[in-house]
Amino acid sequence: MWIRYVFLALFGVSAGGTIACGYFALISSVGTINRLVHYTHTGSRVRLYEDVIILGVILGNLLWLFEPILNLPLVLWTVFALMSGVFTGCFLVSLAEAVKGLPIFARRARLKNGIKWIIIALALGKGIGSLLYFLDLLVK
Repeated sequence: MWIRYVFLALFGVSAGGTIACGYFALISSVGTINRLVHYTHTGSRVRLYEDVIILGVILGNLLWLFEPILNLPLVLWTVFALMSGVFTGCFLVSLAEAVKGLPIFARRARLKNGIKWIIIALALGKGIGSLLYFLDLLVK
């Protein structure tokens, strides 16, 4: 009977490792870390960025897996959600910049002014939508 759990654990670790490799390959190919370093002028701390991302993924997974056992306070989950949202936002902006999504949209819509308002509206919409989603989860 225990052999079944060993194979299940091996399968889970293998699948998780595969997903993690694909995720970090996507982050590297999009250039999220490079763009953060460029905009913040912190080229000497690239290794710290990579370590913090890996640590965040590991801690996030552990929190998600062991949440029923730990019964963590709402404040900790709020901080976790905020940090996850900031990272996701940075990642999506880097992805949109890499594929030149916003400039193509602005050119096709013939926008001359107001691009900053579109970016603000996208960020606010994403933030408010995520907040409503998480608040709905907390109520249930």
